[in-house]
Amino acid sequence: MENRSKQLTTSSAAGKRRVQRGYDLALIITSIALPFSNFLMSQGAFLLVLAWGLDRWHNGPIFRGRSWDFWKSQPLLWAILALFCWQLIGQFWTEDLTQGWRALRIQLPLLAFPLVLITGRWEQRRGLELVQHTLAFAVVAACIGALWAGSSSIDTVEARDWSPFISHIRFSLMIAFIWSWWLLRAFQTQKPKAGFIALIIGVLGTAFIWKTASITGAVLMPISALSAYALYRSERPANRSLETPWPPKNGTIGILGGLLICALLAGASLWPRYPDASSMKATTDSGEHYLHYPGRCMLENGHHVWTNIAWGELSEAWKERSDLPFEGADGRGQELRMTLLRYMTSLDLMKNKAGVAALNNADVARIESGVPTILEETHSGLLRRWDIVQFEIWNALDGGNPSGHSLVQRFLFLQNAFQVFQNHPVLGVGTGDVPAAIALSYSERNSPLDLDFRLRPHNQFITFLISGGPLSMLLWITILITLVAVPRTTFSTYPFKLAMLASLIIALSCITEDTLETQAGVTFSGFLIGLLGRRIMP
Repeated sequence: MENRSKQLTTSSAAGKRRVQRGYDLALIITSIALPFSNFLMSQGAFLLVLAWGLDRWHNGPIFRGRSWDFWKSQPLLWAILALFCWQLIGQFWTEDLTQGWRALRIQLPLLAFPLVLITGRWEQRRGLELVQHTLAFAVVAACIGALWAGSSSIDTVEARDWSPFISHIRFSLMIAFIWSWWLLRAFQTQKPKAGFIALIIGVLGTAFIWKTASITGAVLMPISALSAYALYRSERPANRSLETPWPPKNGTIGILGGLLICALLAGASLWPRYPDASSMKATTDSGEHYLHYPGRCMLENGHHVWTNIAWGELSEAWKERSDLPFEGADGRGQELRMTLLRYMTSLDLMKNKAGVAALNNADVARIESGVPTILEETHSGLLRRWDIVQFEIWNALDGGNPSGHSLVQRFLFLQNAFQVFQNHPVLGVGTGDVPAAIALSYSERNSPLDLDFRLRPHNQFITFLISGGPLSMLLWITILITLVAVPRTTFSTYPFKLAMLASLIIALSCITEDTLETQAGVTFSGFLIGLLGRRIMP
């Protein structure tokens, strides 16, 4: 009898080890997949479900085997289930059921990962350790691969093409999160290994974000670093003699001061400057009157575009330099005369016959191909992206067409989405009718955006608002808050600081992107919420 009892105990222990190894494998595969492959992300989720089944096989029922106290202590899971139930109910007033099922299928990882990881019986501390190291390795490898592929290309690589694996914006979220995680560990442990890994991720991540011109990444990197530092400083030891010398205690002030200075400089560089009368000439050497538009502020390379324009001389002189018609289109489908105007301004040339004559053959070829400014040749990465942001804002202030202008378009996206919400303020348009409702609203309002640029809100909170009404948006906000609103005296082992970092990064990304509408974004979000969201009493 005693031998039989020992055999059962040994068998039970072996079964638990197999279950843990199953969860470990799924966590490792998912962590590796996140920066690399949508297909591998699906395989990671599949392996996690298999581990869940193995858990049921060896350890007994997943749901019936838990006490009511366990279920009462998992409000995050209930909020996720409520959101999905409401989205499912939204199919009843959806006209496009196919699109509705597609939307639910895309967001399935937001349900699957938390459901499995919160109810599964796995060692959270061990899992977090595995994910931290594996995700760091995967992010570093993906950064190296992306930078190597872009640098070795013989052709000019567009900013977003520097990310060959997944969306550069989604990858930026992963970089910011894993960097802040290792920074927090370096602050807490004071171990050289953690600091070295954080340094490697920071350097490679910054290089990637620079090359891909990801403003999302450029904003999240300092915010996540500041958050990691603030979380570390929030729990200083009672005995001040035990405080570590690094990072310095006044670091928060220094970082905030640096961010404030950067914000002020950025704002100053975007502030419109209008031409003064002293810079405006009357006539060209040939006697043509210059045209000036003193109410327009657009600059190219620090020079005003809409001053000292002699259209007649420009047209005649261009015919002598190129076979492309002055009133036609350039290689990018833009108005050639506007490309010429901006390019000459960027070189600080007068917009007349002499200015066209001063262009060399390379300049003419660039203008023909659609290059609107010499800055496109001299600036790259985030610096070039900032040039574009300046142009978009000044073009909007000058009354230009916003189509294709990423930043300015977003305000029109949101404006249109609020119009949709006003027409369906209670229940929303339905889970599957978001694309149709958005397109109809653009048409009814005669939006200035061209058809190809009449897009979704690019704000996950607003997307929930128009699809399922205020309840959908409130449930999503509840999920993000519940991830961190944990009574720490009751759940002392809860990874509160990591949950804060994850919730912050996901929430900020949802302000400027439909984060949950892509596989990489929803898998990253669902994985972190499930990984960190389980509450276990010690």
